[in-house]
Amino acid sequence: MTGRQILKPRAGFTLVELLVVIGIIALLVSILLPALARARAQANAVRCMAQLQQISTGLVLYSTNNHGYVVPSYNMPFAPGETVNNNTGGPDQPIEGWASILDRDGYVSGNPEKNTNTVFYCPETFDVEGIKDGQTGTDLGKPRGWTDWPMIFTTVGGDSAPKQPITIASTGYNKIIRVSYWINAYNPIGSAPASIPAADLYYTASVGVGPDLTPQKNYIRLHKTSNIKYPSRMIVVSDGLYMGRQTVGRWGDANSRIGYRHRGKTITSSSDVTKTTNVSVANVGFADGHVESITGDQFPRAYSSADAATLTAQKKAENMIFTTYAEPERIFP
Repeated sequence: MTGRQILKPRAGFTLVELLVVIGIIALLVSILLPALARARAQANAVRCMAQLQQISTGLVLYSTNNHGYVVPSYNMPFAPGETVNNNTGGPDQPIEGWASILDRDGYVSGNPEKNTNTVFYCPETFDVEGIKDGQTGTDLGKPRGWTDWPMIFTTVGGDSAPKQPITIASTGYNKIIRVSYWINAYNPIGSAPASIPAADLYYTASVGVGPDLTPQKNYIRLHKTSNIKYPSRMIVVSDGLYMGRQTVGRWGDANSRIGYRHRGKTITSSSDVTKTTNVSVANVGFADGHVESITGDQFPRAYSSADAATLTAQKKAENMIFTTYAEPERIFP
């Protein structure tokens, strides 16, 4: 042929070129995925804090509209025919729960059709029914789980008995609300308390529990916000589930109900100086309605008469920063 040049077809990518491209893509993915995961976790932590802000505000409004009384953690009704005590719970004692009360009365809404996408459900919640058959034990995942309200204890035995969600149509509780937040409550369910405190101890309580073993045969009554000495320091709600167990609120404590769901700092384990563990963070709401985040090595612990003097002093110092008590100075010797 004259005057024209025959163009050869361009060769495709070589195997080496393809491998290089694949390697670059894999490297970019390995760099971007952790960053995306961190961004997602941070967004969920912000959403959780916003939800706790709504709940904390709802608690304040509830008290304002109810003559200063705090929402009960739940009301413990007498079972049919019961005349001896109101302590153990059981199949004949359906209880509504604080989240159900706030929802029914219009302070915070829980959507039963989307029970994992509501104000009462942290987006970082583990899909675990945390205390269905008893306590959380040493499983760090269970305090990060959820509890359904209203409920019944399916056998006698209080909060260590198996639990089952139930509606209470007669009093307007027509929703099952999945809750993954803990409330700071006096909750001596299971046996008769030795002595129910005359003054409010924690933020709220299981109203109606009793009688105690004193000659007065006291029952737990509604708490009042006017008895809270330091509302800006008193923790009332937190990442977690159910209520109570204030003495074991630290990361890793057995039977803790505080759920440290969000990214935190790495500390040295107290039991092994060569080991580190991520203690994570719990978002918390306070009695005055504001919210903060607390790492698992800072959450205040309640007084126990079994504590050594050094531990009591440590707990007292903790409760002067954040506290679960209505009046911490009255509690610690």
